[in-house]
Amino acid sequence: MKFQGRTNNKRELDIRWDLVNLYLKKWIPGTVLDIEITRRQKKRSDPLRKYYFAAVLPPFMEHLGYEKDEEVLFHHQLKATYFKRSHEVYRDKRGIMRNVPSVFGNDSDMDVSVKKKYVDWVIRKAAENGVIIQDPKGN
Repeated sequence: MKFQGRTNNKRELDIRWDLVNLYLKKWIPGTVLDIEITRRQKKRSDPLRKYYFAAVLPPFMEHLGYEKDEEVLFHHQLKATYFKRSHEVYRDKRGIMRNVPSVFGNDSDMDVSVKKKYVDWVIRKAAENGVIIQDPKGN
């Protein structure tokens, strides 16, 4: 579990101990824990991710009848279809797609060129379904 804290003027940790202690109640007394403190890193902005989730997915989803809250499901289905051969994506016993790579997640180590090819593929799929996606430059 992650908790946010901040150093104070005395260079001590200020943290919401009530939340930490509430979380710790699930373990028996004397449980040994590993605690790691790391400096918060700024999140990097990914323009391709922004374009994909703001300009590509919404009109495609709307055209196909998806609701806005189904964005993650739709994105996951597109990824599974696109990466089916190259990443050995498969369905488990329950029908859940497995081994689907992360494209825009913080844990993604995917090369930008592969991400670009994926987004271009989604744009082509949208066009095949009669949806014209605006170029990121507005052309």
